[in-house]
Amino acid sequence: MNQRNPVNPLPMSGVLPYATLVGKVIEERRLAMQLTQADMAGVLEIGQSAYSRLEAGQAAMTLPQLRKLAQVLGEEPHMILLKADTLAQQVQTHGVPVPSDKADNPADKAALLIGLGLLVALMSRG
Repeated sequence: MNQRNPVNPLPMSGVLPYATLVGKVIEERRLAMQLTQADMAGVLEIGQSAYSRLEAGQAAMTLPQLRKLAQVLGEEPHMILLKADTLAQQVQTHGVPVPSDKADNPADKAALLIGLGLLVALMSRG
């Protein structure tokens, strides 16, 4: 019989680019302050969809953009990066690599989804 044991599922591997972690830190703070992506896009003088890509880690955020966002969020830029570093350490302890660049091929994108699932689970635990 070829059945999987539900108690011991196959291990999943994921990947979570650092830019995605930075975006998640910013998103969490933005939501806590009840700001919309459109609000943040206005600060950066870009469209909401372009801002969405920054927050998702799908586009590179510049240092001036990080500085402006941090100011609006009442944070120092280095504190946002420190929180992203802490998240990176947490997901890496679960075997999820945190590369500096984003996922470009379909296999990397699937691994990114797995990594995001783990990140959400870790962040929801507080």
